[in-house]
Amino acid sequence: MKLLYDHSIFRLQRYGGISRYFYELITRLSSQKDTGINLFEGFHINEYGLSGQKNNFNAYRGFKVPEIKYAGYTFEIINKLWFNQVYSKSDFDIYHPTYYRKDLHKFKKKPVVLTVHDMIHELYSSQFWNSKWVIESKKISIDVADVIICVSENTKKDLIRIYDVPENKIKVVYHASSMQLSEVSTASEAGCNIKKPYILYVGDRRKYKNFSLLLDAYIDNFSNKFDLVCFGGGGFNKNELKIIRKSNLSKNIIHLNGQDKLLASLYKNAFCFVFPSLYEGFGIPLLEAMAMGCPVIASNTSSIPEVAGKAALLFDPISKGSLVDAIGILEKSESKKKELIRLGFEREKKFNWDKAISETLDIYRSIL
Repeated sequence: MKLLYDHSIFRLQRYGGISRYFYELITRLSSQKDTGINLFEGFHINEYGLSGQKNNFNAYRGFKVPEIKYAGYTFEIINKLWFNQVYSKSDFDIYHPTYYRKDLHKFKKKPVVLTVHDMIHELYSSQFWNSKWVIESKKISIDVADVIICVSENTKKDLIRIYDVPENKIKVVYHASSMQLSEVSTASEAGCNIKKPYILYVGDRRKYKNFSLLLDAYIDNFSNKFDLVCFGGGGFNKNELKIIRKSNLSKNIIHLNGQDKLLASLYKNAFCFVFPSLYEGFGIPLLEAMAMGCPVIASNTSSIPEVAGKAALLFDPISKGSLVDAIGILEKSESKKKELIRLGFEREKKFNWDKAISETLDIYRSIL
């Protein structure tokens, strides 16, 4: 079986859940004896370095470029022209675009598999500058695809509700964590020196991610006991900085960026990881925290209970008091904290990339 993947998500993300998913998928499929990979990288900004793969791998090696605001449009025009040639000349059985494409209807000489990750742009369109483009591209891609992979039952339910997709066209394949127990024993060894116990937040802080609820709860209730460490998602914005300065907690509310080694250390050494999001298609950070033995406190909405199971303290994400109570439970009960860590290790093992690859291969074979 020969598979074709394109550059789409690797042009948009340096790091991130979707590009990590395709990195794991492509890398692991390339080690399968009867599977050949054709990857068109084009001009991209991604840091995962897929073209270095060797097994059963034919990379149309592209060029890693800086994130220059207006240059991206030029690179994408070149990518489209370049990919047209690659598509017409490549020997493949299935095309699996790595993101939604407005022009996907032009690429139907072979079966198309599409992965739908969430309905973020439909449900929170005002929070994304490109919502109109994503929604238009997604609708076209959904119509063209022969089969659609959803990353959770919740995303499948939303896809059916919003786009009226027949259920028999959809298969659910769960993500997994790529994070392994690190040899890093302290956060300082990974390059940061955090003095106090800390609450950890990971990733983007757009409005639907509900970071403001955590920030408010922390300032009012926990700043004398914990630091608040935020990893990734870009530096604090003007409004966040204003709130932090007003609270006189600039030294306690810390933003960090870095590689997986640092993130693993932060999970491993945190008092707890808080995931207050109002909506997720899946929620890989939940599994990352569990894999590193970090107690998880998470909102009780969308796909989060489906992924977390009983291995997290769930709270109402529109209630500050509910979050304060959940953190308070861990403060008061060491046994509850140990129980969450134990349940987290068990839960995380239920989601693994080997299973995801096997299920994805079954889907590919079903349309040949």
